[in-house]
Amino acid sequence: MMKKLIVRSVGMVALLSYIVGCTDPSQLQTAEAKAAPSHTPKPEAKVNNINALIPAGWHILEPVLGEKAIAKGDLNKDGISDLATVIEKDTVKDEASPRSLLIAFGGKNNTYTLSIIAENVILRADEGGVWGDPFESITINRGSVLVSDYGGSNWRWYNKYRFRYQDHDWFLIGATSGSYFTGATTMDQADEDDINFLTGRFVERRTDEQGNTTTKKGTRRKKPLIRLTEFNPENVQ
Repeated sequence: MMKKLIVRSVGMVALLSYIVGCTDPSQLQTAEAKAAPSHTPKPEAKVNNINALIPAGWHILEPVLGEKAIAKGDLNKDGISDLATVIEKDTVKDEASPRSLLIAFGGKNNTYTLSIIAENVILRADEGGVWGDPFESITINRGSVLVSDYGGSNWRWYNKYRFRYQDHDWFLIGATSGSYFTGATTMDQADEDDINFLTGRFVERRTDEQGNTTTKKGTRRKKPLIRLTEFNPENVQ
């Protein structure tokens, strides 16, 4: 069965420059750099309001009016609730606004410290095909950040990406992707690939034209984990 290939134009230069502190993003003149979040407090800055960590000209995404895309939970195992959210650039003329994943660590006295702002994770509102906005959810589950998207038309596709903080950095530790034809199958029968990058274990499910589903499980050779700063959905599997 055919799968939806997500093709995205991404701009990593400004974000990487912000993280390593090598270049001032405001001096970059590429279109990609101009779309990236800027004027964000330094990572060590502590604030008592998450809005203070939102870059100028950006806002927290509200998939449903009045309900912000925010998840809370302990991500760095210090017993204090942390926060992950989706931010979106304010209205961009004639195109869907860029989105980014923002993660902040909670501290004492209800403060937050910015951990990372990552591009390439959150799809834009026009990247879901006929289905519409593909953003489905952001949650904190089992000490990691889980981002889910869903889209398509008669052919539906979905992805789930799991990121965890370890060794003082963020890494992709798991991914699930699938697709199915709504005229003949359901999501439970979707062609699906699920991989645990920590262990190398995978589950592969396929459904033939007669509706017969087969499942294959195994373990593949482990590879170096993908850093969140280098994440690209096209190169996950």
